Amino acid sequence: MSVKNYSDKKLLEQLFNVLDENMEKGKADIKTLATQLGISTCQLNRRIKEATGQTTSDYVMGIRIEKAKRMLSQFPEITIYDIALQCGFADTSHFSHVFRRKEGISPKQYILLQPSRPPQKE
Repeated sequence: MSVKNYSDKKLLEQLFNVLDENMEKGKADIKTLATQLGISTCQLNRRIKEATGQTTSDYVMGIRIEKAKRMLSQFPEITIYDIALQCGFADTSHFSHVFRRKEGISPKQYILLQPSRPPQKE
């Protein structure tokens, strides 16, 4: 993704930081993120769409899934349940559904494809 201007880049960096701070708290909704960024949800949605070509929901979910993929690959001691919680999902069922929709495979299947992590129980 190529960001068009400095203002867009700065917004995306701020959004990433706010999202990272709020994921574990389960507060990754658009309204909370916009409030913490000091802009309206409409403005956030418009600016994210202009900067990325994605909806805010899709962009935020992509960040959450990328964090989950890193954790699934790098931290064999952490359960799928804990990863789901740390990425802002209330339960493993929702996390698994979203992960499968985005990646085409389940989190368990993703783990099996990683050479550095043995399979674990949920």
